[in-house]
Amino acid sequence: MLKFLTNLSLFLFIIVSVEGQVSEQKDFQSPLKIPLFLSGNFGELRAGHFHAGIDLKTLGKIGQPVSASAGGYISRIKIQSGAYGQALYLTHPNGYTTVYAHLDHFIPEIEKYVREQQYTKQSYEVDLMLPQNKFVFKQGDLLAYSGNTGRSGGPHLHFEIRNTSDQEPLNALMFQFPITDNISPEFRALVCYAYRNAEANAIQCERTMINPLQKLNDTCYTLKNQVIVNGTYLGVGAEIYDFLDGSANKCGVYSMKLYIDDEFYYGFSIDGVSFSVSRYVNAHMDYDLKTNQGKSVHRLFGLPHNELSIYQSSDRKGIYPLKDFGPHKAKIVAADVYGNQSTLSFTFRRKPAEADEISVPEIKYLVDWDKGRSFEEDGLRIDIPPRALYQDINFNYSVKKGGEGVFDDSLEIHEDSEGLQNSITIRYAFEPPVDSLSDKLLFGRINGDKQLVAGGGEYADGVLTLTTRNFGKYVVYMDTVPPKITWNGYDAAAKTINLKITDEFSGIRDYEGYIDGKWALFSFDSKSGGLAYTVDEERLEKGKQHKMKVIVNDSKGNQATYIGSFTY
Repeated sequence: MLKFLTNLSLFLFIIVSVEGQVSEQKDFQSPLKIPLFLSGNFGELRAGHFHAGIDLKTLGKIGQPVSASAGGYISRIKIQSGAYGQALYLTHPNGYTTVYAHLDHFIPEIEKYVREQQYTKQSYEVDLMLPQNKFVFKQGDLLAYSGNTGRSGGPHLHFEIRNTSDQEPLNALMFQFPITDNISPEFRALVCYAYRNAEANAIQCERTMINPLQKLNDTCYTLKNQVIVNGTYLGVGAEIYDFLDGSANKCGVYSMKLYIDDEFYYGFSIDGVSFSVSRYVNAHMDYDLKTNQGKSVHRLFGLPHNELSIYQSSDRKGIYPLKDFGPHKAKIVAADVYGNQSTLSFTFRRKPAEADEISVPEIKYLVDWDKGRSFEEDGLRIDIPPRALYQDINFNYSVKKGGEGVFDDSLEIHEDSEGLQNSITIRYAFEPPVDSLSDKLLFGRINGDKQLVAGGGEYADGVLTLTTRNFGKYVVYMDTVPPKITWNGYDAAAKTINLKITDEFSGIRDYEGYIDGKWALFSFDSKSGGLAYTVDEERLEKGKQHKMKVIVNDSKGNQATYIGSFTY
């Protein structure tokens, strides 16, 4: 009997979440010593990826102690000017790895080791893989302090739990952290996609967004009117967000299920998403509504090219065939990890046959998602490889010649409302006004905010070539302006020199800093442009004036140099 109870206890200890319920897994504790509130959760729809962790609030400031969520060893330390900023990876004997990102600084022994590696490699950005016996910690041991480094929108701790074997991020909320959530997901809109056939594609689709919704109570939503479908197949999506107690931040929903005539038809749950397929978020969500309107709309049907494994379906595609003209009932059930649910119920029917017409534009350039296609005209060549698209599209492009100005031509490469999984190649034959400046040429792209941003590209043999994962409007541009370096003072108390480096167009490519002619460690924050040097007492002589030199290059090789001095 004792052996049976022991095995039963072990079984209960390792149960993983089922149907949105938080697991009994107790291996992990909170990495923070303050009450946990979220500003972001796992699986949120982000630009080109699902959010891979949970974002823990740190009372709006940096410097909160960050401790080991479980015992283990530091297996990786990665320092970047963008992305995760300063991050630690702690590998545990239970088969998981925890990640702590956007950190401000580490405990002294880790800080010292990292600094030595940065000086050895003469690089602020390092990716260090460590042996098991280098830094070993028990659960609750201090590791670092929270910050706002990398591509962070404000002070917080980004925390992940991954499978160690394949580094696939898992939904950390399924591991029983002390987070309170009594709030059900909130529906904002229903989105209906009428199709003429069972293969969802952009050519024969009529999209309708229905809002506002009628809210019957805190968890039940419905529509005022019946949905009339102008097509023979229906795809359903919904704009929806989740909220947690103590936070006004919009978070992502964990699961959604579509029922038609009281039978389950299609659904998904986001327990984990590998980095190798995370970009398929562009096929899961309505890419156009996300990129151009900021709306998080989950599709409850599959586009042809979508390799995510988060779905459950009674029909492989999720497109519902309208075989009759009678009404049908539909219900979407959305849930968060903690089991809070909301429902959206509505009825729909197909338009009468005599009115059943979807406006289909003339198909000039059909591109199959699994075949790709190439186009060439007026000095422009576009290569779309197989499987770059998520669906078949009615492709359009044009070269609009400008006036007599050298840079007046514009290239329309389809619409930015269509996402790409893999890169396309754009080549444009162009003669620069001065041959010696040909290495300064690049493409500029008009983004969703109608701003001109750097698109990249390299010029050779009379052709400007760009590999990109963005459709849209491009122009040929020339960047001859060097970066700008601004002195922001010396903080004597912190013993830190502060500069700011910015570039007008193509962006900062690299920088080097020297003190008294020797390479020095300058940290760079890509979001703010802040460049900082903190006095290294082991490497800098005290009580004298020191010369400083900073060299900055942009992506087109334009260079700026700053020379100054300070006393320490």
